[in-house]
Amino acid sequence: MTGPSKWTLIVATMAASATLAACDGRSDGDAAAQEEGNVACSDGLDNDQDGRIDCDDDSCGTARSACPNLDMGVGGDGGVGPGGGPGDDKTETGDTLCSNGLDDDGDGRADCQDRHCTYNPAVTVCPGDREISDAACSDGLDNDGNGHVDCDDFSCSQNPWVTVCPGEKTDAQCSDGLDNDGNGFADCDDFGCSQNALVSACGDTEAGFCLDDVDNDGDGMIDCDDPDCGMAASCGGGPGPGPRPDGGVAPSDFPPLTGEFHETGDERCSNGVDDDGDGRTDCQDRHCLYNPAVTVCPGVRENSDATCSDRMDQDGNGFVDCDDFSCKQNPWVTVCGGESSDVLCSDGVDNDRNNFADCEDFACSRNVLVSVCGDTEAGFCLDGVDNDGDGKVDCEDADCAPAAGCAGQPRPDGGQPPGDGGVAADVGQPPGDGDVAADMGQPPGDGDVVVDMGSL
Repeated sequence: MTGPSKWTLIVATMAASATLAACDGRSDGDAAAQEEGNVACSDGLDNDQDGRIDCDDDSCGTARSACPNLDMGVGGDGGVGPGGGPGDDKTETGDTLCSNGLDDDGDGRADCQDRHCTYNPAVTVCPGDREISDAACSDGLDNDGNGHVDCDDFSCSQNPWVTVCPGEKTDAQCSDGLDNDGNGFADCDDFGCSQNALVSACGDTEAGFCLDDVDNDGDGMIDCDDPDCGMAASCGGGPGPGPRPDGGVAPSDFPPLTGEFHETGDERCSNGVDDDGDGRTDCQDRHCLYNPAVTVCPGVRENSDATCSDRMDQDGNGFVDCDDFSCKQNPWVTVCGGESSDVLCSDGVDNDRNNFADCEDFACSRNVLVSVCGDTEAGFCLDGVDNDGDGKVDCEDADCAPAAGCAGQPRPDGGQPPGDGGVAADVGQPPGDGDVAADMGQPPGDGDVVVDMGSL
């Protein structure tokens, strides 16, 4: 009897290897999978198929936000402060860092523009009424006047310094595999984590956490060693872009979005005149329509942190949450992470990470609520700012001639400015934005193919 041939042995060996691979649960492609970084180390999956999931896997040792209890050296605890919030020495918070005029942690926001400042009840230098403490978040009052009371307000429910509101709002809660707030979504699947600027466990950047001695994005580089922190003042980055070259307004000079400086608020949004000279009166003006505190504009609107993160198409225009321009391009909405205000459109940072920064991003250049990318004072004739840098402020500028506050009169056609082309195709998408983007709300020109609904 002759023994097995060489080819028989080779085939048998290959079959055995395939069987072992199948029993091991891995293919050649899976073997290369990595379980590293905050996202992979908090997704509940055994990405590298080694039998250990997330923080039980030693390879997650660099994911210091997702796995804060692993032995990762100095700073692994993230610097926890009272109430579960970040400690003053680990992030941009506390009166000193919140009043130095610098973007200390590299998130593109300085001082009281940073939620590390505005959400911390111990910070006293940020003006205005805030709903940010256990007491204010449980008194049954709308302390900040934004239309949301206590735990229905994101400044309570997504605030790591607040303990009376159940939620997923810290790195520890956003990486424990539990649905802490019982809303059916756990960890980074919960918008309380993934859309929370104070949570690092669900992101892939060090920006915003450049003071905490933690490798937040799991790339092996900590704080100033990571290029993500290049804008942080603590790493030698500048305080911001400073004054515009054309003489326009600097970011620190922008007035608040209130009825004193803009056509917004119930009084200005119901007086029947075009206060700011943009050709739109009352609820035709997005300063009225997009402000969640305005109650005089009819219809269901999708224009608040709550309605822009509930996975519902509140206004029935076919766009949900941050795919809707009323969320994405709304300066009153903070959960969408876009470039939607004068501050964010002039900070030199690609805040929404779409490879376009400031006025190169259509979210800025085609947003009528943003003044820094235009060359006119119209629409901003109440703010005391030379928005177009021509040396003339508000009513001194001929651009403001139509403004009621500058002796202008409402347009006889009801306020609709020429050239807007009528109602947008998505019934609620801002008029004048032209085409509807194929990615459900992304402005044309950001890299997506668009369909011109008007030519169909």
